[in-house]
Amino acid sequence: MRPPTLRPYLALLGAALLGQGLASWALDWSGRGGDRSLYRFANADPLHAFIHVVWGSVMILLVAQPRGERFYARLALAFGLFYTALAMLGIAVHHPFGLRLDVGENVFHLIVGPVTLALALAAMRLERLPA
Repeated sequence: MRPPTLRPYLALLGAALLGQGLASWALDWSGRGGDRSLYRFANADPLHAFIHVVWGSVMILLVAQPRGERFYARLALAFGLFYTALAMLGIAVHHPFGLRLDVGENVFHLIVGPVTLALALAAMRLERLPA
């Protein structure tokens, strides 16, 4: 039995990041962003939104064409490492590099980073097992 592919997960994650980043930009440009609960999913931090838009766009573009499972695992590994490091940095440093990383953002990064990292490592391990 062939292990499940990371491709759908990465496509969904990419679309969510792109959507969240674009929503953050829209709220920032409209002047309606902030800490109100209705808009909290999009924190209106243009620099942070840029990171989400870039990662989301890259993921969508890279999973749009069929590639080998090893490629998807490496993409997930890179993303997982980046977002886990971003979470740790956000916890250790108040607003690192000018990014508004508060509790909500750090929690999100602490979930999505390690989960994606674990999925990548599991996929890499499964790829080495004989069929």
